[in-house]
Amino acid sequence: MARPQKTRVICALPRHRCFAPTDVKNAETVVLTADEFEVLRLHDLEHLTQLEVASQMRIARTTVTSLLNSAHAKLALAIVDGKKIVIEDGNCTVCEIGAACPKATGGDCSKQCRCRASCRYEQEQKK
Repeated sequence: MARPQKTRVICALPRHRCFAPTDVKNAETVVLTADEFEVLRLHDLEHLTQLEVASQMRIARTTVTSLLNSAHAKLALAIVDGKKIVIEDGNCTVCEIGAACPKATGGDCSKQCRCRASCRYEQEQKK
């Protein structure tokens, strides 16, 4: 019997859930899960190491590697073959701090940092 999958912790659900080529009608769809999206965001955009990503998402580093490989393959397929990318919820839970962050909904806030789910304002006050 397989082990049950651990719930992955993400900072926020993606604001944009669908990306499609403008020159292809009725493009086939590639589904990216929210946890694959979060791994891409943290590793490729925020430049966290796989170990840091694993710690933040509360999963094993080997799971991060697997999610990264899967997400990269899906993105490459979509870009090369002109397929639509749809981001769907996965086995994820949004952390409470990230869910309350204005940046998660497209707002601007100098006090909260979405990628680290911590308040820069509080950190500055401690100095």
